[in-house]
Amino acid sequence: MAPPTQPTPRRLQSPADLADDALREIFLHLDSAPDLARASFACASFRRVITDHGFLRRYHALHPPPLLGILASGFIPAQPPHTSAIAARAFAQADAADFSFSFLPIPHRWRRRDSRDGRFLLSRVPTGRGYRRGDLLWITDLAVCDPVHRRYLLLPAIPADLTAAVHQPDIVDFETFLAPAAEDDKDTSFRVICLAQCAIKLALFVFSSGEGRWHAVTFDDWSAMITGTGNTASTGTGNPASGSELSQRYYAHRCFYWLMHRRNKLLLLNTSGMEFSTVELPQDYTGEIAIVEAGKGKVGMLSLYSLIPHGTVHLSYAILQNDGENANQWQPEEVLPLPENHRYDIVGVAGGYLLLQGIPEGVSLLHPPKNPNLTCFSLEVKALHLELFCQTNHSILHAELYAGHPPSLSPPSV
Repeated sequence: MAPPTQPTPRRLQSPADLADDALREIFLHLDSAPDLARASFACASFRRVITDHGFLRRYHALHPPPLLGILASGFIPAQPPHTSAIAARAFAQADAADFSFSFLPIPHRWRRRDSRDGRFLLSRVPTGRGYRRGDLLWITDLAVCDPVHRRYLLLPAIPADLTAAVHQPDIVDFETFLAPAAEDDKDTSFRVICLAQCAIKLALFVFSSGEGRWHAVTFDDWSAMITGTGNTASTGTGNPASGSELSQRYYAHRCFYWLMHRRNKLLLLNTSGMEFSTVELPQDYTGEIAIVEAGKGKVGMLSLYSLIPHGTVHLSYAILQNDGENANQWQPEEVLPLPENHRYDIVGVAGGYLLLQGIPEGVSLLHPPKNPNLTCFSLEVKALHLELFCQTNHSILHAELYAGHPPSLSPPSV
């Protein structure tokens, strides 16, 4: 009879390991990234724990990066006394990050398309051709970049057997953007999505960095969705759309949202299952909107509207209910007055902030004065706190927003 197998002795943690575990738990509760950065310089043991990539990814999951600046002709950082001004100052330094992407092959031929989680998605314009819309409808050369660590990944072209899913002359819009990795992928993984919008169908081409390859998903009932004969991707018929049906894209809780500007609806793409559906908008909504992440996994909507008799502009805030009798209905929450004597445009959403550009009354962007003094305001969505973000002398309506942690607390994302 064989002797019983002895259990493998469990390795006891050393006092140093226990001390590191305690430090990690303490540091995870620091809400301010600048405070965490300062703690990393206190002593060698603090720095070892804080700069560990595994710890930083845990910290970033608990404390999403704040909005630090705007990428237009250059990097425009948050300005004092804004909450993010100190952290933004590090990125304003010449060598903190390369937002010109000079580390890419033939850098002047690349155009920014999207950014998320410290990564940027760029597309290459063929040599000898300009930035005309027609040149970019079908994009073949894509790169994902990390401007802090100056790293990049050139994506393979979408295989011909996948592109055969759509007839390219039928494409009315072609959009590329970054998406979070599948929930079971590694922290450093990501996905790139190309959305081809045709007259009567939608096609998704999805690249997974974990798998290193593309796959395609097509939805042949797009006309049914836009004519209201179906709420989910099921068979149906309808009149094809003339031109692009979708406008500004927003992201919240692993889903993308587009305003269907000829319908009182949002198109929703759930990236967990790559499924489309639609969401009704409030009947009385007007003006520009932005979709944001509300608490407890819910989705919020901020919208601009003007009180004509009073000459003032307000932001309304509503939350989409996801349970109970009011499920799939927008529940009004707040109405926020904005500083007077301005008209406003929504620039975008990043890092838990909505960014607005305020244009003084009487200033025309078609014929701007020499120094128009345009003001940007940020709204911290969680607390609905409005503050001045920066001032510029030019329009930034088509710029990218950048949210991130200080360079010393940013592990490689590519």
